[in-house]
Amino acid sequence: MQTREEIHPVATSDPVGGDGHAREGNEDPVLAALDEAEDRYREARHAWDSERFSLRGAREEAARARREQEQLREEVDRLRRDVEQQNERAERAKRRARQLADALKDIHRSLFEGNVYGLILRACATLTGATRGLYLTAWGEDNLQVRAAIDLAPYPQSPPSDFIRALCRRALRDNRAFVSNRPPDGEPLPAPPPAERFRNYLVAPAVLLSRFSGVVLLADKAQGEFDEEDVSEVLGVGDQAGVAVENRLLQDELLNSYFSVVGVLADAIEAKDPYTHGHCAMVARLGRRTAQRLGLDEAQTSVVCFGGLLHDVGKIGVSDGVLNKPGKLLPEEWDLMRSHVRIGRDLLSRVPVLNRVAEVVMHHHERVDGQGYPDSLSGEQIPLTARIIAVVDAYSAMTAKRSYKESMSDAEARAELLRCKGTHFDPAVVEAFLAALDEPAEEDPCPDSCGPLPSFYHPHELRHALQGIRPGGHTTVH
Repeated sequence: MQTREEIHPVATSDPVGGDGHAREGNEDPVLAALDEAEDRYREARHAWDSERFSLRGAREEAARARREQEQLREEVDRLRRDVEQQNERAERAKRRARQLADALKDIHRSLFEGNVYGLILRACATLTGATRGLYLTAWGEDNLQVRAAIDLAPYPQSPPSDFIRALCRRALRDNRAFVSNRPPDGEPLPAPPPAERFRNYLVAPAVLLSRFSGVVLLADKAQGEFDEEDVSEVLGVGDQAGVAVENRLLQDELLNSYFSVVGVLADAIEAKDPYTHGHCAMVARLGRRTAQRLGLDEAQTSVVCFGGLLHDVGKIGVSDGVLNKPGKLLPEEWDLMRSHVRIGRDLLSRVPVLNRVAEVVMHHHERVDGQGYPDSLSGEQIPLTARIIAVVDAYSAMTAKRSYKESMSDAEARAELLRCKGTHFDPAVVEAFLAALDEPAEEDPCPDSCGPLPSFYHPHELRHALQGIRPGGHTTVH
């Protein structure tokens, strides 16, 4: 019988190796299943991690694409805004250019009317959007005079307020334009009257013909605030207006030259026929008043006036014996006398600016019934300017003493005009002339009172007239 000490334990084999895996030939199914599960887990985890990293990259790529797309969209929007702003600026520039061109046309046309300051002010207001304004001329900082005003009572009749004077002094002192779009700060200004509490304003020195002229003040812009572009527009108007004034001076010189020509011709008429002394001036004066009664414009009224001055200029070509013959004229002598209208027309046609006056001279002896000379025109075939001179000339001739007749009284001459209405004379012209006779007498020297001829109202006609003048003072014949 063995004792306990003699019994040796049975040696056993470890089914699992030291690396934790089942040994070959001696695998535990449970452990093998766990190993497989672990391997599958590791593979799944690796695949999941790969997918997760791939998804994260996709998200980052998508986010980056979104950012780039947003940046591109912002760039496109910025470019679109830039293009719209450029288009808006271009449209505004074109609009202002059209407005400036229209305003300058008005300025050029206004030069003979004496309201150039008002048109310059309106041009500046139109271009800047100002709703109120003043144009002031200046001789030093203290000698200011309001020449034109827009919606600012009581100007231009009243002197400028202390507030306006202070603004002008600043522009004159600094010799530059300035803008205020908010209550003034810094330099204290006098308290403005209620009518001059502007929301904003622009003040600029006005320069014409490279010489200081005055100050333009614009206020209460309709939309927005005054800016540097507005300042440039105002200064540009001054430059262009200076050109208009320069043209006015040149036209004045040309006009004075034509007045001299007219004066010489008028003097020649009176030297040839002493009985016509004062007659031409009277016909010119009464013809102008009749034209105004009939509502003719300034250009046509000027033609009538000059036509009155020169209607007998053709008598230069008629012999003194015929002109001053005390008795009745022979048929041949009548033909010579009637030729004075064609001679006058031919003389005046040599001066391009007097072409329309030449038409009056040619037809002032026509009759509305067609029995006149030289072309037997009737009714409205006769230019209205010539019909007016026909009536005025007849009245003046009837009331004046001639070598061949005594003078009529005013009443007799009026009665004769009324008797010949509709046959010899245009009835409407007779009525207008008689009404003009009843107006108070006016003192206005001729020919200066006739005003500019049509060519001076219409630049294309003036150019045509100038082109007709050859070097040395000669003219072409039309």
